[in-house]
Amino acid sequence: VSALLNRLRKAPFLFSAVEIRCLFISIAKTSGSNAADRRGATPFNIESKMSEEDPLIIDETKDDNGHGTITNDANGQDGAVTNGAGKKLFAPSASFVDHYSLEAPSDEIKFRSQSVRVFCNGTQQFQIIEEEDKTAVDRDLEGDTTGKTKKTTLKARVSSDGSSGLSVLRGAYTLVTVLMMGFLLIFALQVLLFLFVSLVTEGGLTSKQSLNYGHLFGSVLSIPIFVYGLASALTMATEFVVDTWQGHSFFRSVLRIPPVIIDWAAFLAFLGIPLSVMLFHMWTGDNTSTETGWWESTAMVWFGSIAIAFAIFCFVVFVVEVWGAMELLSHHPDYELLDFGLGNIGKFLKRAILLRQLHSYSAVRNRTFYLEGANTLPGVNESYDQSDVADHEFVDESVSLYSRLMVKYAEPDNGSGRQFFTEYETPKRQFNIEDVLDREVFVTDATWNLEKFYCRRSKARTVLVVNGPSKVYPRQMWSSLICAALGTVLTVLFVAAFLRWGGASIPLVIILTVLFIYFNRESARQIYSLYDSYRDTISNNATDDPNDSEAIYQVTETHRLTRPSNLTCWVLFGCELFFLFVFPLWMLYDVGNNAIAVLFLILGAFSGCRYYFNAPVVLTELGSLDLLDGDFIRTKSVAEKNEETAAIAAENDWREKNRLAKIVGHISQGSRRDAWVGVIGTFVMIFLFLFLSAFAGGSNSGAEQTTDNILKDFRYVPQNGTFHYPTCALTEDFAIPEADRSGTSSSALADYAYMASIAYTAPESMPSVLDAWFGEDVVFDNTELVEEFRSGREESAVHFKLLTFPNNPDFAVVSIRGTNNGWDMISDAQLWSASVLAQAVRALLPVGEVWDPILVNLVEMIGILQSASLRKVAFYVSTSAFVEWLRDEKKVFPSLRITGHSLGGGLAMISGAQTQTPAVGLSGPNTIITRKTLEPPVTVENLNKYTFNIIPDRDPVPMIDDPAKNVQHIACLAPANNFIDCHTSIRSLCDIQYTCGSGDRPTLCDCALYYGYPEPEAIGDRTFQEACGVKDEL
Repeated sequence: VSALLNRLRKAPFLFSAVEIRCLFISIAKTSGSNAADRRGATPFNIESKMSEEDPLIIDETKDDNGHGTITNDANGQDGAVTNGAGKKLFAPSASFVDHYSLEAPSDEIKFRSQSVRVFCNGTQQFQIIEEEDKTAVDRDLEGDTTGKTKKTTLKARVSSDGSSGLSVLRGAYTLVTVLMMGFLLIFALQVLLFLFVSLVTEGGLTSKQSLNYGHLFGSVLSIPIFVYGLASALTMATEFVVDTWQGHSFFRSVLRIPPVIIDWAAFLAFLGIPLSVMLFHMWTGDNTSTETGWWESTAMVWFGSIAIAFAIFCFVVFVVEVWGAMELLSHHPDYELLDFGLGNIGKFLKRAILLRQLHSYSAVRNRTFYLEGANTLPGVNESYDQSDVADHEFVDESVSLYSRLMVKYAEPDNGSGRQFFTEYETPKRQFNIEDVLDREVFVTDATWNLEKFYCRRSKARTVLVVNGPSKVYPRQMWSSLICAALGTVLTVLFVAAFLRWGGASIPLVIILTVLFIYFNRESARQIYSLYDSYRDTISNNATDDPNDSEAIYQVTETHRLTRPSNLTCWVLFGCELFFLFVFPLWMLYDVGNNAIAVLFLILGAFSGCRYYFNAPVVLTELGSLDLLDGDFIRTKSVAEKNEETAAIAAENDWREKNRLAKIVGHISQGSRRDAWVGVIGTFVMIFLFLFLSAFAGGSNSGAEQTTDNILKDFRYVPQNGTFHYPTCALTEDFAIPEADRSGTSSSALADYAYMASIAYTAPESMPSVLDAWFGEDVVFDNTELVEEFRSGREESAVHFKLLTFPNNPDFAVVSIRGTNNGWDMISDAQLWSASVLAQAVRALLPVGEVWDPILVNLVEMIGILQSASLRKVAFYVSTSAFVEWLRDEKKVFPSLRITGHSLGGGLAMISGAQTQTPAVGLSGPNTIITRKTLEPPVTVENLNKYTFNIIPDRDPVPMIDDPAKNVQHIACLAPANNFIDCHTSIRSLCDIQYTCGSGDRPTLCDCALYYGYPEPEAIGDRTFQEACGVKDEL
């Protein structure tokens, strides 16, 4: 109307009479519509049917109130239903049924001459537009009677309602959720680590206590619930991260509350509350402290609000999953129909337990094969094992060892119910989750992609179209097969090259490569079986109608061969309950590890419910989601039910299936859950290896060492014109006293590196080792004071030495040994694993350094898991106590210093900060992030004042945790593929001497023979080859 009025005002003479009449009719009709009609009308549905008398006059039938009801066509026949304004709605001829795999139910929008069906997936919209065939309408206007029959066309298009601002906002949300998931992983690994640390302590390795078998086995038996529960939590966290990026679509479908409430709650948790805290602190000017500034408070509140939102997410998923399993159990065709109620809880529990045990302990057979030339879609519950199109030439049949034993010893069912296991007369089908969820992926000439085809999920129902209009062309198929073969070959070559790069010998590389090929031979077999099926399909159907589509798809069918009796199921359930829950919980509480025990109780309760009320298990029995009807709680009367419309019932049915299908496909089963189980299982194996190493190897006092490699008549002279390390001589109060009391040595940095390295030496070798470096009777290994300290205390596995100097009784050095056995590695993990993982999470996040202010607090919260008994056996407790004992009780050595290499260096810096004693670490892990987990905690100020760390290039150990301010980086000449060698203490000593000069200290043969440094300069008559002849021959 507006456009017509503008034209009329500018050039009225250009209007025809018909256009003027149309203008007036449109104005009159619009102004004649009352407010109620306008509210009830769809603003886009303004098309009306034209009458025979005048195509611009609307012919419509009114009801008693004057509202439009039915629009008649030119022949007086009933047409489309009109809206409240009497304007005809477009009546689509196609009907759509939403599948429960959709992200959200589709929406239908009716326009003037079109109907649009909108399918949403995140910010993407897939739109199907149905409209009248324009050709048919034109023929109808020209009097062509053939156009009287309406024809419609369907047009598909994709659109997006996303924006850069939305991506930035969701990206910020997602980064915080990734941080939360990262610390959940750290939490999970710390739980397992502390569990294994308690295994070592209860095994009597760290002290004089006797072995407690009950505590030991209780801790071991708690591992399955921890793995199951923690992997499930991480799977939910992964879905939470993905759902945050997708705008909480998963949460919307799972939680039955209005989306407006969900979005506002998400806004408050993800932005509103943290932003309010930030504005408050910035407004009040809380920016004077570096540790409690406005950003630290904001980040902690942000992290906490996201953690609370995740906890709600997990609880909702748990309730819906268990609820769905109960609804399926109530409709199970093998049992009577059950209503939900307190009186039926026992019946639900009985069904759930028996079905879970049946699924877990039955012998099964899995068969995987291809269907060749199928011209129908794969059915949900159909069996193709005996089908004519099944390719039985390459059937992959797998039966586990347990299943073979059960088949061997099972007996036919005699009806007594007292048999342990019975054999089925005919194997019973057990459906797969991929089949139950009814998900297929079609590969056509347009959807084919080389990377997607190679990286497809192994269990996905991929339908490969090989005949018909959309068939995959031979060149595409050949490319897929060549890519698969090439990928396998490249993987094998990569493994071999990596082993060779890592220094493995050629025979070892060949052996390991052959083993890798053997264990991955199935991938090559699958490639050839797919090629064979494709070739057979093409050759057998070469003369068929090219318009008929045929496909190849993989089918995996599972059949149960035996089943446990009900008596066996209850016996096994009792064993599971006692040995995997009750007994471990009892032992964890008895040990005194209350934090781990409470966590085990919570994980056990939730995991037990999810394990027995398991929706995937029930679905593998039923084979379909059709039994979900959205009306589990049947409390309405029949009359009230009849009042509900079919549309509402259908929507409830769809939502029930949709949310349970999402939970089953994304959380209960699937690649994410399998991946997290693999990650947690891998760390369990690593910790188990450390535990067995510590338990079997025990601890030792050190290794014997000779002095043949120490050269007193050779020296390194600093190169002229080059910078030396600024700390070569350290400060005067760190220098080592000389034998003649003439002063102090100028090579203090090398001296501390040497004293750190000899902490690994056995006591009987110490006199010669000390005399060879410092001179005779200059330094002594004071074992008497060390033994006196240990005698009155519980024995610890940490080893340290006290080096005293008779020429200066006030000066002494405590040298702490580094990692030397399995228990030392467990101690490393106990102290620094949380900070290492926190650093990894920070490195993976974009601008992850912004979270530095809260990393310390998050690691501190995780440290709560340590019990008092675990803190008591931490190595730094003994070293700090020894330093305090010397200073406070014995009141000796006011100029005490601490040093150590690797783990010893980290312990030296911890003890130095705790006791305010200067400490020099060599390749030691740092303590900035870990500082609040210690007992007592240390401050950044003390770490900066009392600790110093020597950090070789590419050494991975001093990269652990964030360093304090006082560090000295030194070079490492080790090959690029042997960065671990940069951690060698002797290599670091060689670099310090080569750069700073050896001064009046001897040099080592190892520097030139093994570590790539030039030969030292001779100051006597011997040549380097003569002096190091024995080493040279070796």
